[in-house]
Amino acid sequence: MDSKTPTVVALIPARAGSKRVPGKNIRRLKGHPLIAYTIAAATQSQVFSAVIVSTDSEEVAEIARYYSADVPFLRPPEYATDKSPDIEWIDYTLRHLSNLGRDFDCFSILRPTSPCRQPQTIQRAWQAFLAQADQVDSLRAVEKCQQHPGKMWVLNGSLMKPLLEQNTFELGNCQVNHNLQPPNLPFSNPKGQQPWPKGHATRTTFNQLTTQPANLGQKATLREQPSTPQPSTPQPSFS
Repeated sequence: MDSKTPTVVALIPARAGSKRVPGKNIRRLKGHPLIAYTIAAATQSQVFSAVIVSTDSEEVAEIARYYSADVPFLRPPEYATDKSPDIEWIDYTLRHLSNLGRDFDCFSILRPTSPCRQPQTIQRAWQAFLAQADQVDSLRAVEKCQQHPGKMWVLNGSLMKPLLEQNTFELGNCQVNHNLQPPNLPFSNPKGQQPWPKGHATRTTFNQLTTQPANLGQKATLREQPSTPQPSTPQPSFS
């Protein structure tokens, strides 16, 4: 990445077809639609050159514009199903922005389902990303596992099997993970490697743009976040 401060666009995904919670992105929370809190945090962070909402809904687009986000075009229905991977709408959005003469060095995905995210959270994540930009191509918000995957099981009908491969030959035997003490579990080695699931409470991600954009790069760094948001988190202000 160039030595100059890179430009970055905020991408807020807000499709209309949620099946588990219909209309979740515009449901009211303390007097405002849910998506408004993410738009406010993105705008107030002053990190982004543009705050773009990607939606297939004119209703969501109208609400997003009311709260000062930009919706230059709607997302095609085929990229807005409950099985559509992020990379499809991300690639579509970035290419269409480029066709409009709007190119950026980086993009950030900010989901409306994290209303407790604050402008300061975005600023800290951006600064952490910039500090390592010559070594990494992406940053993910993660949190420590409460339970190690080596102790987890999955159901297959009425039978269970361990989630992780069970042979641990590096210990000189074939003990199974669920019988091991925590220090001997996979990824719990002296170098400090351990599983880090993605965070949700204040999720913020950044990614460098390449010729083949992906929502997670090949050299990702992390920003640790609390596993749960603080209940006293102040609400964003709205203009």
